[in-house]
Amino acid sequence: MTRRLLTIAVLLVTTLAAYGVQVTIQYFNAKSNGNSISLEWKSTSESNLMQYEIERAGEDNQFRYVATVQARGSNTVYSYRDDEAFGKGDGNDGSVARNYFTYRLKMVTPDRSASYSSTIGVTHNVSGIKRTWGMIKEMFR
Repeated sequence: MTRRLLTIAVLLVTTLAAYGVQVTIQYFNAKSNGNSISLEWKSTSESNLMQYEIERAGEDNQFRYVATVQARGSNTVYSYRDDEAFGKGDGNDGSVARNYFTYRLKMVTPDRSASYSSTIGVTHNVSGIKRTWGMIKEMFR
């Protein structure tokens, strides 16, 4: 009887897991090149995954949607260039030119359930000229 209950429990957990997000991320990196922030990650396993949603947080630690990348299957290297990181307010005071950002991946299934990757941080090294020009452009948006 105990063995039968254990088998049923294992089958139930396996069945429920099949409907959730099942993704294994081998690595998730971020790098600033002075103009933008490049994100790269590799999935070694993807099951029941529709898309990745990239989220970014500034100094207020509130994650906000940045972009969507469609899932392409297991063993895929994904990349995204965040050209909008510079000059974006972080939600507290709307100021510009933050230097440190945190990113995470929201992994979304076809039924819109989701799970999140671990977070990564990056210091955005922006030149003084670009910083000044970015502030001027942001004033007119």
